[in-house]
Amino acid sequence: MVGLSAVCKATGGAGKASKRVVRAAVMLAALLVAIPLGASPARAKPDSDPGVAPLIVGGEIQTDADGLAALLVGLPDHRTYACTGSIVDNYWVLTARHCIEDDDGNRIPNDELAVRVKSIYWNSGGGVVRVATSRVRTNHDIAMLKLERSANAQTVRLPTATTTVGATTYAFGWGVTCLICDPSSRVRRATQRVESINAVDAEGGRAVRTLGLNGNVCFGDSGGPLFKLVDGLRYQVGVLSNGDTLCEGNGDNWATVPDSRAWILNVIATV
Repeated sequence: MVGLSAVCKATGGAGKASKRVVRAAVMLAALLVAIPLGASPARAKPDSDPGVAPLIVGGEIQTDADGLAALLVGLPDHRTYACTGSIVDNYWVLTARHCIEDDDGNRIPNDELAVRVKSIYWNSGGGVVRVATSRVRTNHDIAMLKLERSANAQTVRLPTATTTVGATTYAFGWGVTCLICDPSSRVRRATQRVESINAVDAEGGRAVRTLGLNGNVCFGDSGGPLFKLVDGLRYQVGVLSNGDTLCEGNGDNWATVPDSRAWILNVIATV
C-alpha cells in the first residue's frame, strides 16, 4: 500500500514552507506516475519533505470499504483520484485539509469535489456523491466535506481518547504502491505501530506518528484513516497528514482525531 495521498512527514515547526516542499514532491510524484492525483490536492507530506501525500506500499488487499471514501477532484466528466477519506456521518466525510487545497494553498471549489462510497475501488462500483460544502479546522490538517445526499453507508467511530505508544493500528488507502506506480484501483491496508502521540501534522496540530510493519503509506493515501481495534470494532485515531517521501515507513504523521472530535461533531450538528 503506497499512499495516503501526499504523505509528507511534517515534524515540529513545519509550516507553510514545508507545505511548499510537500507540494513540490507531489508534483514530482505526479510526473513520475504519469497521471494526475487531483488538482494538486493529493499531497501527503513527508518528514524531510513535509508537503507530500502518502499511499500504501506493501500491506494487503482490503476486502471491504466499510466507512471509507475515495476523494475525487475535477468536473463530473473528468474526475481523478486525489485522497482517501472516512465517512463519519452519512452526510459527512472526514479527510485532510491539504487534500482540498491546490498547490498555492487555495481551497478547491466544492463543485469540483466528490467522493465514491461503498466500493473497494476508487474508479468503479458503489456510488459517487458530490460535495455540497466543506469546512477546515484552523491549525490542524483536518477537513470535513458535506455531501449533497446521504452516503447511505457504514460510518466510522470517533474515540474520545488518543491511542497509546506501541499500539498496533491499521492504515487504509488507495495510494500508489510504488514511487512510479499509479494509485491502487483497490483499497489496501497496512499495519502500523504507534511511535509517538505528540508529533506534529502539516498544519501544526498534534499528530500520531507511526512506523510501518507490513506496509507503508505513500502518495495518494493522505486524508485516510488510521484505525485502532477495540473489542473488534474500528475506531479512527488519526487522519493521514504527511510522511516518508520514499514510502519506506520511516515515520508518518496522522492528525489526531480525538483532539478534533468536538469540532467534528459541532460541524455535523451546525452546518
